[in-house]
Amino acid sequence: MRISQKSILVFTFLILILTLSSLPSFSFTETSNYPLTVIDHTGTAVTILQEPERIISAAPSNTEILFALGLGDKVVGVTNYDNYPEEVAQIEKIGEMSPLNLEKIVALKPDLILAYAVSQGKEILRLRELGFKVIDVDPSNLEETFQSIMRIATICGVPERGESLVQELSGRVEKIKAKVSQITNSKRPKVFIGSTFEPIWTAGANTLCDELITLAGGQNIAGSSSGWIAISPELVAQAEPDIIIIPTGAMNPGEESKIKENISQRPGWSNLPAIKNQKIFIVNEDLFYRAGPRSVEALEWLYEIFHQ
Repeated sequence: MRISQKSILVFTFLILILTLSSLPSFSFTETSNYPLTVIDHTGTAVTILQEPERIISAAPSNTEILFALGLGDKVVGVTNYDNYPEEVAQIEKIGEMSPLNLEKIVALKPDLILAYAVSQGKEILRLRELGFKVIDVDPSNLEETFQSIMRIATICGVPERGESLVQELSGRVEKIKAKVSQITNSKRPKVFIGSTFEPIWTAGANTLCDELITLAGGQNIAGSSSGWIAISPELVAQAEPDIIIIPTGAMNPGEESKIKENISQRPGWSNLPAIKNQKIFIVNEDLFYRAGPRSVEALEWLYEIFHQ
């Protein structure tokens, strides 16, 4: 029996259909790491159901981390104190850091809020009661800062960006450590960092400022105390700092030339090595008070003025 070419084509097509129908089905949906549960700085377990798309940052340091991770386009609300990077000027303001404006936050309908429990504890509890996903971010040193970067990156679905950023920042820190390891204690300058008004507030041990000064190869004159402390002008004079650093900004405003003049004329300070050698530095307080990617920039700057 002669089979036509048309019949052969039809038969081949039917065989193909039957073969494909017997194969297991495949889904081309992208795999997801959600839901995921994270533990924040308060020890609270928070379950994130899906990748956040509307994020409110209730602290400038959190905002800087988000932008460094390339997540700025997802930030829908920031505080009045957020000023870096420049793009934050276009983002809706939620008001003060403390107390938080809950009405404003709720109206923005965030699916993630990065908060700061030190001054926002009550508001965090209330927001969680209302069903919002709130993560406390409160690093106090570089290691915790890097951990916070990785935590935020993971929560937001970009862990590879977090790993890359932390690796780059850690590498820069290790370079400074290697250089400082060759410097003897006698070559490490005594450093005072603090405000210009009285009482004079300065950073003691267990603060980011103290860690940065130490890592950069300096000796913090308040390093024997813990946390932020108030000290008298007499104690600063007794310590005889080689370098004076005055962070200025929203928390400590002032004109640079005026600040230097006031410090130089402070009673009992005229013979301080820092003043006699004109080693008074006015710096952007954001670099030292915000635990974020720019903290490494502050470390590098300190090393430069201490040793080069």
